[in-house]
Amino acid sequence: MATITSTASMTSTELEQQLVVFSLQSEHYALPITSVREIIRYKPPRSIGQSYGLIQGVINIRGKILPIRDLSSRLGKTLEIHDATRILIVEASGAAVGVIVDAVDEVLHVAAADIEPLPISDSESGLGDQIAKVGERLIILLDAQRVFGDVLAD
Repeated sequence: MATITSTASMTSTELEQQLVVFSLQSEHYALPITSVREIIRYKPPRSIGQSYGLIQGVINIRGKILPIRDLSSRLGKTLEIHDATRILIVEASGAAVGVIVDAVDEVLHVAAADIEPLPISDSESGLGDQIAKVGERLIILLDAQRVFGDVLAD
């Protein structure tokens, strides 16, 4: 006799992930919506003298000073600012960092079946270890702690 497993006992996170999808020079990336505190229009960060690493400077968001990171540099791309440029306020381990992106495309529900491990080792990607297949698009799922951990740990 075949056993029927009910999906009613599965949580929505087991069935799908809700992702904030954004673009960097025509490539698609995503963060779990639980890592993104807010999305704001781009405003130039205040220089902090010698910026270190990929930090562009800092901004003041409602009385809190946040470091702003240029993710495009980490991906080997050049930062280009235009009308659609946004800053994602990303939170992990109780700390926050602003991330400059070309545009925020959408908030997307992706079925767990459409998310696969990246076919390269973690040390090679340095960004995350999963990729989502959405239609013809391949969206790399970033791991906030891995990508921004050095800033968030400060």
